[in-house]
Amino acid sequence: MAYASKKYSFPSRLTESQGISSFQEGREEYYFFKQDLGYATVAEPLLVEERFRLSETMVLFDYFQYTQAEIAVLMEVDPSTLVRWKKDDRLLTKLLTKSIKDMDKIVAKGIRIFGSEELFSTWLHTINEALGAQKPVDILLHPRGIDLVDQALDAMSWGTVF
Repeated sequence: MAYASKKYSFPSRLTESQGISSFQEGREEYYFFKQDLGYATVAEPLLVEERFRLSETMVLFDYFQYTQAEIAVLMEVDPSTLVRWKKDDRLLTKLLTKSIKDMDKIVAKGIRIFGSEELFSTWLHTINEALGAQKPVDILLHPRGIDLVDQALDAMSWGTVF
């Protein structure tokens, strides 16, 4: 089964002052969410100051082709709670925002390794024996999954077949 890929735009509140309209090729750390370095400090490099609204994260979940039930699992809430959050366009916690940014780093790294959104999406949706006969996209739903998929991508970048 082939997965169609789209070219997405950054959330407008993150790009208005910079005039960025779409994703650029290159070695960006993030793919769907551009990092604003205006507040970064050397003392606290992992500090997450901004929080995403649920609507801003849907571009990432659409890329992963997650259902509403899968998004609820990822956010560790009941599906009915997720429906309420969507209606209110809920501001996510800093912890959820960090997890979503980490997933975005996975997308950026995967596209650099595979060369396109479509090829990386195909890998994400293919059962992988090295990851316990699971699809990487399913592993990402769980807290430790981000690290496992990241390690698999690192190994691939060094020539190991996954």
